[in-house]
Amino acid sequence: MKTDNTLRITRRQYRHFAGLAKLNGVGLTLDTFTNLGGILGEYSCWSQPIVRDASSDSRLCDERITIKLATSVNAGAFRGAHRPELDWSALEDSEIYPFIVSHEVGHHVDNFAYWDIALLPDLAARDQCLKVMYRVNEMLADRYAWEQVRPGEPLPLSETGKRLQEVMAADLELLNRHMPRTRRAPKALPSGQYAYVPASMLKTEELAAFVGPHVSPALIEHTRNRRRVHRRDSRLRG
Repeated sequence: MKTDNTLRITRRQYRHFAGLAKLNGVGLTLDTFTNLGGILGEYSCWSQPIVRDASSDSRLCDERITIKLATSVNAGAFRGAHRPELDWSALEDSEIYPFIVSHEVGHHVDNFAYWDIALLPDLAARDQCLKVMYRVNEMLADRYAWEQVRPGEPLPLSETGKRLQEVMAADLELLNRHMPRTRRAPKALPSGQYAYVPASMLKTEELAAFVGPHVSPALIEHTRNRRRVHRRDSRLRG
């Protein structure tokens, strides 16, 4: 079914998606569409604190990469997005959140890395690669997500995708020639509902409820107080 409704992620969905994210070596966090600046998901190559056991009072953390999802998605706006290749309007309402999760995972497991550009000795090639890398990475993340949601089905090309087929193929060939990406099976994070939970999911009771009913209240309080101290210190330094 396709609608123009606003979809909201449920606690059950979050726990399922968090498990899929951990299988691919990343944690999963949530934030509002507004706080995310009008985007539906986010991938960052910078590690974030992640709690080893959110059901325990222990504050033991590791540093791991996380992906982020918006807590709400307008289905109509999603289908109207302009993409470099894939036609998002082909997706049903029930496929939108799984697609977004897989898209962000795709940035982690099958993208070109920006820091590899700095290693290129050819400055002209470096500039060329930098110009095209963003849209190529978006194309690759879309392809990865489509294969997870509709395995084996042909890619539905948008009008832009049809027009830019040769251009995108040339951009991909350029990057593969100068800085071929290395595809490795990601190292999975420990599984379990309360295992390896991003610390940002413990900053409020509302977010912790997505994780589960047995999140340690002491951890929530500790995370909340740390954020308050950090904000106060930031104001003093300013």
